Amino acid sequence: MELKDYINVIVNRKWVIIGVTLSVIAAALLFSYLQKPVYRSKVMVLADINRAGQSASDNLLSSAFSDPNQFIQTQAEIIGTKTMAKAVHDRLEYNYQELRYARDEGEEVYMPSSIPSPEELRGKVKVTRAQNTNVFEIAFTSGDPLLARDVAQAYGDEYILDRQLSSVKQIGEARKEVWNRIQEIQAQIDDVAQKVKQYTKDNIPPELAAEAEQAVNLWANLYEKYMSLRISEALEQRGLEIIEPAEPGEKVSPRPMRNGILALFLGLILAVGLAFLVDYLDDTLKTREDFQRHYGSAVIGEIARAAPAGEAEREIVYFTQPDGFSAEGYRNLRTNLQFLNLEGDTRLVMVTSSMPKEGKTSVAVNLAAALSEMGNKAVVVEADLRRPVMDKFLGQKSAKGITDVLMGRGAIQETLSDLGHPNLYMMTSGVRPPNPAEVVSSQPMRNLLKTLKESFDYVIVDAPPVLAVSDAVAMAPMMDGVLLVASYGAATRESARHTAELLGKVNARILGVVINNVEVGGRYGYFSPYHYYSYGEESERTSIWRRLLKR
Repeated sequence: MELKDYINVIVNRKWVIIGVTLSVIAAALLFSYLQKPVYRSKVMVLADINRAGQSASDNLLSSAFSDPNQFIQTQAEIIGTKTMAKAVHDRLEYNYQELRYARDEGEEVYMPSSIPSPEELRGKVKVTRAQNTNVFEIAFTSGDPLLARDVAQAYGDEYILDRQLSSVKQIGEARKEVWNRIQEIQAQIDDVAQKVKQYTKDNIPPELAAEAEQAVNLWANLYEKYMSLRISEALEQRGLEIIEPAEPGEKVSPRPMRNGILALFLGLILAVGLAFLVDYLDDTLKTREDFQRHYGSAVIGEIARAAPAGEAEREIVYFTQPDGFSAEGYRNLRTNLQFLNLEGDTRLVMVTSSMPKEGKTSVAVNLAAALSEMGNKAVVVEADLRRPVMDKFLGQKSAKGITDVLMGRGAIQETLSDLGHPNLYMMTSGVRPPNPAEVVSSQPMRNLLKTLKESFDYVIVDAPPVLAVSDAVAMAPMMDGVLLVASYGAATRESARHTAELLGKVNARILGVVINNVEVGGRYGYFSPYHYYSYGEESERTSIWRRLLKR
């Protein structure tokens, strides 16, 4: 497919695209309207490495924070534990109970309808790190903005308390271990001192002196470490702190504007995809190229829809609407037919279609009218013996027709009807025979057509649809050429191919395709390379002014 083909599909299926897109947007907005609001509150926590690093001899927090991502993952695991959720739940119960009893008489304080269970708390809390900082946030979502605030704050307070208690516990255990070690070294020093007393100052053995010096140095180091742990225990509470307390939750869902924009893009994608799917499944012919490709013949005429169905079929619009789009289409068809006549005799022309209701009879009559206007003597022959409709153009039922001539019950002149315009005649079908296919393909029919061709400049034969009955295929070899009428919006790829195949088997000369019932300004006209519509539009305006002036 070329770019114009894609554009053509989009234009042709614009109502599908618009309808689906609007439906998706409406569904998204309705979903947003029906969805319960969700609020999000957060508490910001600062992990001060410089302070926290003093907390213990093994730099507990500092080493954990050496990899920020690992640190956040660790904190998220801690905050997401059942123990933490239970502690937060208990804190909330205590806080609300304290508020209930501490409030003054008549004072209104916030009380939630219910406190989330520990499992609910675990499912809605989330920990994230602010990019390239030592700050991370603990966030909680809820349908109640004040409850979201209280839970987020409780998580922040409980988390810091838990970390402080954990670190203090570790430091206390380390301090106790160092103190026990100091006691052991002190006992060793006392033992060495007792041994030293047995000797005079100048007679102390070198080994004993070295042991005493080593024990004293070890004691001093352990005591220094012990004092450092006591200082760290006092400073531990400064390693983590809340730098931004929780506020009433902000609404994070639903977001109608965002949902509407997303629905617009998703709807367009879905709609365009559906449009191409519908177009792929739609078997009707839509462009000139489609008609030419599947009928295997050139498009030599495009006839605009002249009036609502039924009205245009009861009149010769070429005469009743001479300045209309349809009349201009017949003029172009007449010109193209006359050019074809220069290449070979095309005065005996059969007009048919693939299926009924494509407007072949109207095309046949109006084409004959257009030819007669140029001084050509033209006759329309109704060879559709099964469903004759020509009488409606006469306004009355004709007495005799083709079958009367073929059966010897009347002369040609008796069956010709004057349509009230110079050089324009019609021969209706007459009485319906029991075997129409045999009648139209008989030798008498050939003789009749030959006689008419000798008497008229153009003989336009209105034949039955090709795919409905075999009559048209049987008559096609008798003709100088065949015009295929295809109704826009009704002709299909399959019917076009089958029609061309049947006529090809009898070596019929197909002059071209006439696209009928084209909507003026419709999707077909937009892509049509024929620009006579603009002339017709101007003519229509002129005729309106002309009618007004005549009044």
